[in-house]
Amino acid sequence: MNQARILIKALQIKGAIAALAGALISLVFFSFHEAAGIIIGGAIGILNFIILIRFVYSIINPESGGGKGVIIFQYTFKLILFLFIFFAIIKWQFANILTVLVGFTIILIILAYEGLQQAKS
Repeated sequence: MNQARILIKALQIKGAIAALAGALISLVFFSFHEAAGIIIGGAIGILNFIILIRFVYSIINPESGGGKGVIIFQYTFKLILFLFIFFAIIKWQFANILTVLVGFTIILIILAYEGLQQAKS
């Protein structure tokens, strides 16, 4: 779990910096809706991978958490929550959905980079 904590910490710090930098660039060249979308996408990406790492750890180390039913319920709840968030973004249009995906992709790229860095060491 020590490597997972290092990965989560690096993802949080570098992901937040990259998402905020992308949002600032978007705010300068585009509008508030695009900047908000990048920030929302980055936050969803960071939250998603933190939850995913914890779920994988609880599956690998069963004595750390509840049974498989609890894990399945929590993962289903996470998916329904993210579905509701995306539905709200699309319905009320307070952010551009494409920039939400850009923010999420920024986090995905940083996660891949940090994973490769840890695999090398």
